[in-house]
Amino acid sequence: MTRRGDAQSRYGKSWPYSALDRLVTAALIAGLAWAGPSGRAHAQGLPPQDGARPVDGASAGHRPATPEATGLRPAAPASRRFDVAPDRLARVLQDIASQGGVLLYFDPALVGDARSDGLQGRYTLDQAFAAVLLDRGLEARQEPPGSYHIVRIPTNTAAVLPTVIVQASTSTDADPFVARQTATGTKTETSLLANPQSVSVITQREMQARNSGSVVQALQYTPGVQINNYGGNEIRNDWIVLRGFDAKLSGDYRDGLSQMPYDQIRPRLPVYALESIEVLRGPSSSLYGQVSAGGLVNRTTKRPPDQPLHEVAVEVGSYDYRQAYLDLGGPIDAQGSSLYRLTATGREAGTQDEYTSGHRYRDNLAYVAPAYTWRSANTSLTLLLNYQHDRNDGESRGYYPRRTLVGDYAYDDYDRNLASIGYQFEHRLNRAWTARQNLRYQHGDMTLRNLYPLALQPDGKTLSRYLVDARESMHGLAVDSQLEGRFDDAAQGSHTLLLGIDYRRVVGWQTYKQGPAPDLDLDDPVYGLHLPLPGTLATFLDMKQTSTQWGLYAQDQIRYGDWTVTLSGRHDRVDNDTIDHFQGTRTAQNDSAYTGRAGLAYEIVPGVSPYVSYATSFLPQLGADYAGTPFTPARAAQVEAGVKVQPPDMDALYTLAVFDLRQRDGLTADPLHDGFEVQTGEVRSRGLELQGKATLARRWDVLAAYTYNDVTTVRSNDGGQGKTPIVTPRHMASLWVQHRFTDGYAKGWRAALGVRYVGSTWIDVQNTMKNSAATMLDASLGYETGRWRFSIDATNLTNKETVVCRNDRLNCRYGIDRTVMATAAYRY
Repeated sequence: MTRRGDAQSRYGKSWPYSALDRLVTAALIAGLAWAGPSGRAHAQGLPPQDGARPVDGASAGHRPATPEATGLRPAAPASRRFDVAPDRLARVLQDIASQGGVLLYFDPALVGDARSDGLQGRYTLDQAFAAVLLDRGLEARQEPPGSYHIVRIPTNTAAVLPTVIVQASTSTDADPFVARQTATGTKTETSLLANPQSVSVITQREMQARNSGSVVQALQYTPGVQINNYGGNEIRNDWIVLRGFDAKLSGDYRDGLSQMPYDQIRPRLPVYALESIEVLRGPSSSLYGQVSAGGLVNRTTKRPPDQPLHEVAVEVGSYDYRQAYLDLGGPIDAQGSSLYRLTATGREAGTQDEYTSGHRYRDNLAYVAPAYTWRSANTSLTLLLNYQHDRNDGESRGYYPRRTLVGDYAYDDYDRNLASIGYQFEHRLNRAWTARQNLRYQHGDMTLRNLYPLALQPDGKTLSRYLVDARESMHGLAVDSQLEGRFDDAAQGSHTLLLGIDYRRVVGWQTYKQGPAPDLDLDDPVYGLHLPLPGTLATFLDMKQTSTQWGLYAQDQIRYGDWTVTLSGRHDRVDNDTIDHFQGTRTAQNDSAYTGRAGLAYEIVPGVSPYVSYATSFLPQLGADYAGTPFTPARAAQVEAGVKVQPPDMDALYTLAVFDLRQRDGLTADPLHDGFEVQTGEVRSRGLELQGKATLARRWDVLAAYTYNDVTTVRSNDGGQGKTPIVTPRHMASLWVQHRFTDGYAKGWRAALGVRYVGSTWIDVQNTMKNSAATMLDASLGYETGRWRFSIDATNLTNKETVVCRNDRLNCRYGIDRTVMATAAYRY
């Protein structure tokens, strides 16, 4: 008997899921209505003075009302909080004026297309303008009171920055080690302190310092992230688990859009192609739709730079590793309105998996990504293209504990091609509103041949095997359209409103065949066989799948003094259509869901912000129960509280988070009908996450993280009730320290040492067999001189052997052995 009806009535129509989501959405809509009419964009016209024009393009002949008449407040000498995102200098100046409640006018020719890093922290208005205009030959003059005029500094007068910048938040490093804001958690540029959810940002400087070879390696010093769930030596895909929940598919994002993974066709971007990696932990459906309960990982690809950039690099290392890199970019015209970038890398490499014949598993890659940006004062358009070709020997399975490879170099092959084209468009409509649209179209195909273990025969040395031959192809379109409004009001606080609609459609085909394979003698393996045997392959999977998602969402970030309230709500419709040619069936599923998030952050003192939030998510599940009733989406809800500390005068961030995350309506075995499932599964994840990132005394870079994650299967018919899911560690910890020598004979050198700990995990659902805990060391030594950069990096320095088995001892994979890489890079 199916219990789907009980689950649906309990979680689909009553507290605390859909009803609370609707309540949050209703509160958000009411908030928008309340804020909209009275919110002010301060878009007042100004008479031209010395060539100046109004910043919003109002008529030059219209004289503005006084600040008192318009409700604008004159500038006060007291400091206030500014939260201005990096942008064109003209827009940054406008945002400072808007947040400061003053009028601003200037000649656009004075600032042109110059860019600014934005501003975060507490300043007086004079200090805020001076900070962003420093070294530009410009200053902001208050004339009359309540208005500012940007003018050139006379040549015989030196610009004087106010003597004391109170609690300022600036970084002298053009490429900071620690990020201060991100758009991943809110889809708007928001400081990490104001975001009421756990977000970790791995900057380009951090990735370069650790010479991360892949996205999963870049994440291995991040709390709440498990990257060895499938074995650390996985070279096909990024296997990522967040807070105990699999995020490799639904949590796979790039530039704010899903990477649209389809089974084995998953973009595995090289780290060299990225500017940063952002990890958003916890339910995130209120902005992104169907997504893992544990959160998502967003990869931000490289953009055309404002300054000329030319870099070439080569890397060699263990197991015949060879890779070359190219990164070119900069302005195309003198005005800097057209920019370009070309990023490329090619790799021919072996891996640690070596046959007795001397052949090694391959890990080859070709990647190229051109980009072009056109921008004007109020509009920007960036075109992003990329092509990627992966060629390797597929899944690596060494039989445990002998490490004898189960596959065959003459048969095993994994060949994947991916290409995408897209754009990011932004247009500032006026002082208050900005329209954005991000789009990407993607096409991919994959062929796979692999040998797999079937059973160990009674003699203990003969392994039965079978082989698989697969073909997959896909194409997909993702588009996200947004309208953002920023308003500031003395009585009601500032509002950042976001309205959006997104669409995603993925069509995929897959055909899988399998057949018998010769047994393997583990004591005397024979490789180089001619497979498959003629006439032995039989199709067991042949289907076409189409998935379509529509989402409508809204968000309001309300800042009143040092309080920030974040409310978001979303409605999704997801349609899945599956044509099974092998079974001769067609199945259609139509799901809809309301999700939401409510969060509160309070900056009790500058740089210290406690927060609390509640968020929900959903994830569709394909299939039907014994009665033929389609499964409804799994739903998750999380309560999270924590504190974030980011000292205004330091390149540092310290965070603490505690959470209670529950996913219900999961699939579990039907106790009455063999081979069927019911929707009564429930998993609870509770935990504590600590993270510290800092640059100390301009010489020391430190990363520290600790994760305590108690994941329990609360309800299950598979024998796992009350148990911990397989391959889920309770404890993880890491520490990485780098010292940069800045003077003396050692000037230009750096040295780093890291240690990572992953606790023991259960192999089977019943929790009777364990994978051992492991502690690994990483080390790095580098030198920079002039345009050259050199480094030698070692992963798993002590060559600690790690093994991850899943379900039984036949399904095991080895972690990364000691790997040493040498890199030389030249910028010109």
